[in-house]
Amino acid sequence: MLLVGTYHSPFARRVAVALISRGIPYEHEDLNGYANPLRARLLNPVGKVPLLVIDHGETLIDSAAILDHIDELVGADSALAPPSGPDRRAVLRLSAVAATVCEQCTACFFEEQRAESDIQADLVIRYKLAIRGGLEALDAASGSDGRIGGKPLSIATISAVVAFDYVAMTLPDLNPAEIAPSLAAVAAALGDDPAFARTHPRSL
Repeated sequence: MLLVGTYHSPFARRVAVALISRGIPYEHEDLNGYANPLRARLLNPVGKVPLLVIDHGETLIDSAAILDHIDELVGADSALAPPSGPDRRAVLRLSAVAATVCEQCTACFFEEQRAESDIQADLVIRYKLAIRGGLEALDAASGSDGRIGGKPLSIATISAVVAFDYVAMTLPDLNPAEIAPSLAAVAAALGDDPAFARTHPRSL
C-alpha cells in the first residue's frame, strides 16, 4: 500500500505511526498538499492528505477512515481502539481531542503568518485557548492510571503524542510541555519507539 502525505502533517504522521506500530509495510510519497496542491487534488478531489492507496488502486481519504481500515486489517486483538463500550468511546474521544488540537494549531499558525495589520487577534486567542484546553484534557489522561501511554499503542496515545509534537514544532511559544507535563513525559518516553522516531519531521 502507499501512504501519501508529508509527516509534517500530524494526520499523515498518525497514520504512519499506526501502520508501523502494527507492522504493516507501506510505501510513502512525501506530498505536502499546501506546497503541491495540483498533485493533491489529482489524488483527492478536495486536495487533502493523507490518503492511502490500497489493493486494486482503491484510495482511502481522511486519517480517521484510514485508521478504521487499519483496525479492520489487524483484527480486534491488535486494534487501535477497543471494540465497543465505554473504553472504546473514551479512546476515540481522546483521539478526537488530539485531532482538534492539530486543526486549531494549523489554523493559528496560518493566521499568524498574515501581515501584522491583517492578523485577527480574537481568532488567535480563540485558537490558542482551544489548543490549551485540548492539551490539558490529554494531559489529564496521561497519568499512570490514564488511557494515554503504554503499549500496545492505542489511537489515543498515537494521536496525543503526535499532537504534542506538532504543537511543539508549530507554536513553540505556547510551551506545550508546561501546559501538559504528563503528556510531555509520555512523548519523551516514546521518543525512541520506531513508530515515532521514524516519522518525526525533525529526523527526516
